[in-house]
Amino acid sequence: MKDTNQVQKALESKAKKELQRHVDEFVISLNELNGKYRQPCSYTMRENRNGHAAKVFTYIRPGCLETILKDMLVEAYLEPMVNKKTQELLNKLELI
Repeated sequence: MKDTNQVQKALESKAKKELQRHVDEFVISLNELNGKYRQPCSYTMRENRNGHAAKVFTYIRPGCLETILKDMLVEAYLEPMVNKKTQELLNKLELI
């Protein structure tokens, strides 16, 4: 790798692959449930079942669920994961 930008991109790619593995594991488990019981035509997600003002997302097609989960995890975890991996790399190199 020639510069820090390439290192940054490599760390981001590694973090995204790790997040994708988590999504894949969930989807595999979900497919096992679908095969054993039934294949739903859609899913409903609720933010809070107890409150009256709960946010509800309806008609999430099974094919879209993987993308939604991946995007959700990338948004929530990518930056902190890359920061941690960067710090670990710098510690290994004893730069900081």
